[in-house]
Amino acid sequence: MPQNVAIVPHTHWDREWYSPFQTFRLRLVRLLDDLLPMLEADESYAHFHLDGQTAVVDDYLEVRPDAEAAIRSLAEAGRIAVGPWMILMDEFMVSGETMLRNLQLGLAAAGRLGGTSEVGYLPDMFGHIAQMPQMLQLAGIDHAVVWRGVPAAVEQTAFRWIAPDGSSVRAEFLAGSYSNGRDMPRDAPSLIARARDYNASLGRARLGDLLFMNGTDHQLPQPWLGSVVADANAIQDEYRFTVTSLAEYLTTQPSDGLFEWTGELRSGARSNLLMGVASNRVDVHRLCASAERSIERRAEPLQALLIPANRYPGALLDIAWRKLVLNSAHDSSCACSADEVVEQVRVRYAEARQIGDGLARERCTPWHRQSTRPRVDDRRQPDGARPWRAGRSDRTRVGSGPLRGVRRHAEAGPGRFGERRRGMVHRCERRRLLLGSRPGERDRVRR
Repeated sequence: MPQNVAIVPHTHWDREWYSPFQTFRLRLVRLLDDLLPMLEADESYAHFHLDGQTAVVDDYLEVRPDAEAAIRSLAEAGRIAVGPWMILMDEFMVSGETMLRNLQLGLAAAGRLGGTSEVGYLPDMFGHIAQMPQMLQLAGIDHAVVWRGVPAAVEQTAFRWIAPDGSSVRAEFLAGSYSNGRDMPRDAPSLIARARDYNASLGRARLGDLLFMNGTDHQLPQPWLGSVVADANAIQDEYRFTVTSLAEYLTTQPSDGLFEWTGELRSGARSNLLMGVASNRVDVHRLCASAERSIERRAEPLQALLIPANRYPGALLDIAWRKLVLNSAHDSSCACSADEVVEQVRVRYAEARQIGDGLARERCTPWHRQSTRPRVDDRRQPDGARPWRAGRSDRTRVGSGPLRGVRRHAEAGPGRFGERRRGMVHRCERRRLLLGSRPGERDRVRR
């Protein structure tokens, strides 16, 4: 019986990396301009995997909106795989909420385009969080595809990956990376020899069929693939080659009795994790945290609590989330890119934070608005409210009524008591500025 060899044509599309987004988009447009008519004309080129991220399609359709019908038709026919992510993110540089929104936005976009890939494609992340199987299961996804971070304890090309809550997925380990099938030869004998060599290199690690991922970073489709596969099948019986999708391949692979691994995939035993990205360009990581907290912890909760549904600023929050999610791409959030790219990443984070801060400010009470002014003026406080100190904390709360002792000091007129009164007001102002002020203002006040 011949050994099955699945070939999945794809491209790994870094939206921005050693070149900025718009430069890469020019190449993306050329790639899809060639791919779409090729798929329509050549049935032997059965499938193309669009890297598991819908941003690839969104960026293309901004330039070629008239191509949407062709993309939808191919997606509905299973000829291209779209999603489930909006972008292939780094899992440790961004928040859990950003990753969930990434998945939500990707599933929604893929659904609009005719169908969602049911594979949790995670080919080049610099390690994986423990909760990823839980996240995929919440979306109804039973399969993950991973490369970096798989520990030496995993000795075969598939394992059962379990999250802390007990959720699990079948994980396909790309032992030869997501580029093990790049640059396929044009002649059948060379293709057969390549399959034989890869099978030998896997040895006992192979579980099920052979998988060639026919692509790499920004690689263009190889239009001769369908014909060389047909030729290889015609001249020998050792291997049976098929151009297919990841979803079709995974549903036919063994899933019982797999080795089980619980928790993070963050080992460098099999591939480089580039751990240095966690500490380089700290300014970018700080901007990320500031923008995420502005949206997640202030803007959205305040909108949900304080305004009716028909006034909910969904469009503005969608803009902010799209910027956050696009920035979560691993080469963007890790800031392991050219300086020109990093500057664009910084701008997106700033714009997301500006939206969040602005929406939060609109929803805050008059007392908060008053606290952002540079000096205390009791006459402008609503209903005679004044700041007061709670216990030994530096926090300021709002209470109503006179400050104890202030009247006596005011009546004393100029002199020692008058100076003391001004000192008390000054301390109130310090506490007022410490509440809700920006970090730079806090430092200035403490000095």
